[in-house]
Amino acid sequence: MKHPNTQTLLAYWHSRRHDEAAPQRADIAPEDLGSLLSNLFLLRRMDQGHHVFRLAGTGLCRMHQREFRDQNFLSLWQGHDRVHVSALLEGALSTPAPASLVTEAVSLDGDRTDVEIALLPLRGPEGWLDRVLGLYQPLTPRPANTRPIVRHRLQALHPAQCPAPHYSAFSAPSFESVGLRVANDS
Repeated sequence: MKHPNTQTLLAYWHSRRHDEAAPQRADIAPEDLGSLLSNLFLLRRMDQGHHVFRLAGTGLCRMHQREFRDQNFLSLWQGHDRVHVSALLEGALSTPAPASLVTEAVSLDGDRTDVEIALLPLRGPEGWLDRVLGLYQPLTPRPANTRPIVRHRLQALHPAQCPAPHYSAFSAPSFESVGLRVANDS
C-alpha cells in the first residue's frame, strides 16, 4: 500500500482492532476519517460473487459519474480480473487481513488513471466478517471535466497476509497454559 492516504487508513484500521483480528463496523467513526471520506466505501458480502456497496464517497461517485449504493463492487471488473478481485476480497475476509490492488481506471474517452484500492475487513453487527472498508485512491492526477470511468484493468494484486506468529527464542513453551493431559494423569 503505497499512497499516504492508504497508509493512514491502514493505521486507523489497526488502531480500531482492539486486539481482535478485525474491527467491528461500529468501531469505525467517519469523523475520524474526514480527509479520506470522499474516496472511502463500505461493502457488504452477500455471497462470493456479490460484494454490495453500502456507502460510497463523493469522489468515487464523481469519477464514475454515478451512484454506487446497492451496486456490486465486482461489476467494476470483467473476465479474469473480476475473478481475481473476488478472490482478493474473499481472502481478506477469511484471513482476516488487509489486501489491496492497483488498477487502471479507463474513462469513456480513453483517459487512464492509476488507482490503488485498499480492502480492510470488518465485522458486521452479527459478529461475522462480512463487511469491507475500502479506499479508492487515485495515484495519478485526473484532468478536470473528463468523461466517467467505465472500466478497470488490474495491474497488481496484494493479497491478505496472515500475521506471522510470534515466537520467543528465549522462553520455553508452557504446557500448563495449554492444558495438556498426559496418559494416566488423573
